[in-house]
Formats: sequence, C-alpha cells, structure tokens
Amino acid sequence: MHFDTVVVGGGIAGLQAAIQLGRSLRTVLVVDDGEGRSLIARRYRNLLGYPEGTSGRQLRAAGEEQAKRLGVRFLAAKATDLRQNEQGMFLVDVTATETPIEAKTIVLATGISDLFPGIPGLHDCLGETLFICPDCDGYETVNRRTVVIGAGPQAAGLALVLRYFTDRLAVINHTDEPVSPKVAARLEESGIDMVAAAVKRIEHRDGHLRAVHLENGEMLAAERGFVAFPGAVVNTRLLHRFPVEMLPNGHVLVNPRTKETSYRNIWAVGDIVAHSQMVAIAMGDGVQAAVWIHKRLLEEASSPVRIPAMPRA
Repeated sequence: MHFDTVVVGGGIAGLQAAIQLGRSLRTVLVVDDGEGRSLIARRYRNLLGYPEGTSGRQLRAAGEEQAKRLGVRFLAAKATDLRQNEQGMFLVDVTATETPIEAKTIVLATGISDLFPGIPGLHDCLGETLFICPDCDGYETVNRRTVVIGAGPQAAGLALVLRYFTDRLAVINHTDEPVSPKVAARLEESGIDMVAAAVKRIEHRDGHLRAVHLENGEMLAAERGFVAFPGAVVNTRLLHRFPVEMLPNGHVLVNPRTKETSYRNIWAVGDIVAHSQMVAIAMGDGVQAAVWIHKRLLEEASSPVRIPAMPRA
C-alpha cells in the first residue's frame, strides 16, 4: 500500500490532520490502535460550541466518519516500526499486515500513555469528575470539595495550582513520598491538608465522585478530584531510527509554524509535542501540519528531492 501520508494515531490531532489532508485530495491512511488519552475524556467542557461538553469517543467517532467521507482510509493496527528506503519513501510496519506501508510523509500523533494505579473506582470517574489537567479542568473545582490523589511532590504541586480555583482542597499522598519542607510550608500557608495514606477505593455514583476511602480507615468526602502520578510515557519510540530533536522528557521539538520535526517529511502533532496538552491545541496542530504537508508534496512533485536513507538497524 502506498500513500501520500500515513498518520500514526487516530486521536484528535491525527484525525484533524487526516481530514484536512483529505480535503486537499491527498491519499491518506490512519493507523490506529484504539488507544489514547481522548478515550478516557468523558466530557471536554472547554471547547468552542460544546458548553455542556462532549466526549473524546464522540469526537473521534465523528472525526473518523468525516475523514472517511473524504476518502481517508483507516487501519486498526499498531505501528511497530518506521524506517526509510533509499528512494526516500517511509516504510511503516504494522501488526495487521506483513507488508510495510509506504508513504511520502508521516504524521506522528501517538500521544502520551499515563500510568495510573489500580484503585477501584478511579477509571469510572476519570474524565467525568476526576481529572489530570488543571488548565483543562481546573474550573470544575470552583467552590467544590476537591482532592488531589498522587505521589507526594506531584500531588502537592498540582494542589497549589488548583488553590487558585478553590480553597476546599486536600492532598492524598498515595505513595507516601515526602515533599520538601518548602512545599510543606506552602501547603500549610494555603490551608491545604495533606494525608499520607494509600487510597483503598473511590466512591462514586455513575462516575460522579462522592468520597475517597483510605487504607487507614479514613474517608474524605469530595465532589471533584485530580490525579498526579509520575511516569507518563511520551510515545515516540517509532522515531528511534531518526535524528529527531526532542526535549529531555521525550517531547518532540517541531517547527512552530509547520509542526514538522527536525527530520524532513516527518511531522509530529498533539500531546507528543512540547506544548499544553489540550484538545483544541491538538486540533490546531493537526490542521496546521496538514496544510504544510500539502505544500511539501506540491513542492516535491514539481522538484523532487532525494532524501538519504537512514542506516539500517
């Protein structure tokens, strides 16, 4: 199979790129493994036109249908490797077929994988009344009893950010990791209690947080919550063959105007890029990358550029 562009990742950024490329009459394949942060987002409430919110699943389903109407093809599979041949074509290995998929350009929209503990009730509330991003959902805590569950330093730092929205805050140090004396003093000055105890279960009703029960027998009533654990993985392993510039934390550096990486004809969009991880920004990334991919394909059609092949592993 040969395409103008292969988009790896069928989340919000990848779908938006595919839609714009489809409207540019490009041949596009989206390789999607059915995972991603957007699938746990039950209600995006900060999007233009959705005052009551919409879920990531709804956006993805609508985006896939819209892309298909434009001729974009989809493959339910995981991309396992990315390389480049001597002609400059990219080869994408996927789990669904033994033959690699060929593409002139690549959009990497593989997102971030979060590491959450297996606390009963956590996933039932995640994206509804339990959140991870204060920029996206800090507003949801206004005048509400809010708990921050996590590792000591990360949970304390997030609680101090949320103090702007609510003074009804408590931190549950699930991992019992110590915080610095300076941070402990700031928590005290801000009136934020910290409890060092593991969470036993989260009490809820249809995803609406009611209380957090601790292993020590305590119970904290709450209406909203945030989780703050380290270890989130930026999914950029497909780039291991290419000298793509990245930050120490794994986020990809891109041209701010075009979203192209430091390696020609590979674009990166969405949460793997170094910026705020918000759905509206992911959409912008996708459409911006697609516009410049179309320009590049026009350029190379009129004046082909031979791209040196990467060394074989």
